Amino acid sequence: MAAKPNYSRGFHNPIQPPASPELDDTFKLVAETRQQVDQVAESAREAIQSFYTEPHRLAEFIQSHGTPVYVLPGGPIPHIVLKALGLEPGFLLPDQSPQFRGLQKLLERYTPLGCSEKSASQAFQHGVFVIPQGLFTMGFLSHQLHHWLAFRSGMDGHCTRARRLYKRFWKEQQGKIGREVYKMDVEDILALKAAIARDLEALQFLKNIADEVLIPARQARRITYGTASA
Repeated sequence: MAAKPNYSRGFHNPIQPPASPELDDTFKLVAETRQQVDQVAESAREAIQSFYTEPHRLAEFIQSHGTPVYVLPGGPIPHIVLKALGLEPGFLLPDQSPQFRGLQKLLERYTPLGCSEKSASQAFQHGVFVIPQGLFTMGFLSHQLHHWLAFRSGMDGHCTRARRLYKRFWKEQQGKIGREVYKMDVEDILALKAAIARDLEALQFLKNIADEVLIPARQARRITYGTASA
């Protein structure tokens, strides 16, 4: 009687691929990144739950960790100056660009939140918050707080290259990835991917914290003061 052929020899179960050091490293990196994302969100949630009644207290918390917060006076001038420098309001990271040096000169005219004297020119080695008065709200601060904590935790997506690519991604590509990706090298693709991921995480956090903390707190105040709708 002929021996029964062994069909399993030389074949791999596609559902259970053979062990691979590279694959193990990839899964480990994904797990570590997920853990970092969760830790950043939890830290941001704890801060907002502690200070959500007053944006100034949250700003003071940020400053106590070595990052100055400048709330610029109302009117269009701060927005115009930031736009002229190619910068957006919120948490800004330091670099050696002429734009950031221009920002340093601009901030010499103002005092950080809670300070009585103007500061000498600073390097802002841990970044700086620059917020026009009209954006000094818990919603905007919550979004920017998440970015600040992600940067402090060492997550990718906050280097000069990533920020430059992300700005181009929105300004020139309107937030759509197209054929230009084929012209990018691997480092640029990874930097852009990380920058997109960090902003999506910050936006998701803002949605969650609004549903969990900010909106219920506003509704509670309206009930307390008799302005809640029936």
